[in-house]
Amino acid sequence: MEEILQHIQELLGIPEFLINQCNFLPDYIKESLVTSINFIPWLYILYYGIELLERFFMKHIHLLIKLIKRFGPLFGAVISVIPECGYQVIASTFYSRRMISRGTLLAFFISCSDDALPLLFLDMSKAIVIIPIIIIKIIAGILIAYLVDLVFIFQTKITENINAINTDLNEPACCHHRISTIENLPYWWMHPLTHTFNMFMFTFLSLAFINCVIAGFGGVDKLAEFCMIDSQYQVIAGAVFGLIPNCVTSVFLALAYIKGIISFPTLLAGLVTTTGLGLITLTKRQQDSKDNTLITAILLVSGIVVGLFVFYNMQIVSAIQNYIVK
Repeated sequence: MEEILQHIQELLGIPEFLINQCNFLPDYIKESLVTSINFIPWLYILYYGIELLERFFMKHIHLLIKLIKRFGPLFGAVISVIPECGYQVIASTFYSRRMISRGTLLAFFISCSDDALPLLFLDMSKAIVIIPIIIIKIIAGILIAYLVDLVFIFQTKITENINAINTDLNEPACCHHRISTIENLPYWWMHPLTHTFNMFMFTFLSLAFINCVIAGFGGVDKLAEFCMIDSQYQVIAGAVFGLIPNCVTSVFLALAYIKGIISFPTLLAGLVTTTGLGLITLTKRQQDSKDNTLITAILLVSGIVVGLFVFYNMQIVSAIQNYIVK
């Protein structure tokens, strides 16, 4: 076993050796390349597992609908923890068909972290915050979802139409793959590969940009101070930034936290409002601009409130981390 691990380490060391020979590259580019390349195998394994789970539910779409109908926000908040935005795309489509309530949609959105969580493993000292993020986001998603459904109880009209959803399964999910391709066997390994490549590019470009800015400011501490890392204003800015409908948003938030540029409450606020392609799918599928604006506003307020709550009560996060370590 030790011999196998040694061979794996030697293989993982090849990219670093080759890249370090490229003297024409700046050091921050070299670091970004090595970090991003070494993470590729683990990303592919993760996304392959996620692909199998997603395709199980898409092949048994009636089971997915049944679980959502029976458990609503509870199921939405838990399943959305999976690090990709496919379920938010599906939830947006379901909501546009009035198959789920507004609260259930928000549970899917609030609990989503898109691709941020796997990237936290780039720094094992920061990876411990994954559990607090998941716990806080699930609780927030469930509470806010039920509160929204209670407030808008007279506006909640669910007209379930299972057959109608079949016409929406060509909606592009992450990496522009089609949800309806579950019977296409090459996609079982091709989509995880595409997703892994996209994540490699997102990670490399984001890291290169962040490292370049850090070098320009003369160090992480100066950049963090410029970004008001100890201020509640950064938390609010993080929540606003999280609304940008793109997979790069969650990647950038995770890497900025790893580098020490943003605080944990800022990361959390941004991940509460992050929906991957969820919001943009909702806008495309639903023409009711007032409802879309309302959902976006609730999402933004939720991100700010959750972020500021943790900002002023960091002992909660410390307690969860201490419990995990024990």
